[in-house]
This record gives sequence, structure tokens and C-alpha cells, in this order.
Amino acid sequence: MGAVSMKLSCLRCGELASVTCVEGDACFVRRLQALGVHPGRAVNVVRRAAFNGPLHLRVGSTEFFLRAREADAISVQSAG
Repeated sequence: MGAVSMKLSCLRCGELASVTCVEGDACFVRRLQALGVHPGRAVNVVRRAAFNGPLHLRVGSTEFFLRAREADAISVQSAG
């Protein structure tokens, strides 16, 4: 079975994926790059808040929260 492409907001807790694309305005893309989110980088969903709330993410040794609608702008590839 090959890799599955999806939005970051669709990943489940504990699932690891590789970033393939970050969409949005330049400020948003720069903010994510400063956190280590860029194509080719692994991202892990640590926790998900209820009711489509923010996602607790880990990229390398950096942990941060991202709104679900912001996570929709990030495409990832998961080994599924």
C-alpha cells in the first residue's frame, strides 16, 4: 500500500506524516517555516481538541498548537 495524501487536519492522534505543501499568504507560510513546517519535514499530531479545536503538533523537537482551519492549508503524505 502506498502513501496517502491528505490535509494535516485529517491526521489522527499519534499519526506521523511528511509535509508536502504549505498554502496561504506569505506571513502564514513564514510563521510555519519558523516553526519548522516545510515540505519534506515530518509532523506528528500529539493531541486534538474537541469540537474541531486546535491540534497539538510536534515537528522535530518543537511543539505548538495550530487551529484546525490553519491545518487545512497544509498538505501531508502519510504512510497508510
